[in-house]
Amino acid sequence: MNKLKLEVDEDVSLLLFGLVSNLKASKLLFFLNQLDALNFERVPDLELPDYNPKAEISFSKFAFFDEENHLNYYLLANKEFGLYVFNDLKQFDYLLVVRGGIEFFDVSSFQRSCMKLGAIQFIAPIENPKIISKISWII
Repeated sequence: MNKLKLEVDEDVSLLLFGLVSNLKASKLLFFLNQLDALNFERVPDLELPDYNPKAEISFSKFAFFDEENHLNYYLLANKEFGLYVFNDLKQFDYLLVVRGGIEFFDVSSFQRSCMKLGAIQFIAPIENPKIISKISWII
């Protein structure tokens, strides 16, 4: 009898950035939407169940779908009320995900544009495969 093998494509087509900003999410979005290509809107928050079934922890989440360039942008608050989505990324206040046709996405130009806004103190690409895999499931 032949054995069947499951082959999983590990090439997740997304980019992940960590952002440091002392602004609240709504104010940060105002500045991010000043970039030519972006127009974020609020979407349902990411809710993580707590050990207490009556309490749920939610993290602010925003999205923008760029149909022309086949890109989807997601902004997720990494911390709310002292809790983190990813404890490994405590240094970042927000996580920015770019998903879709990323082969034509200019990372360095995007980072420079974000830094010019003045609302972001630091932006860095995150290349940890475990975290990228996890974020692809929750976005």
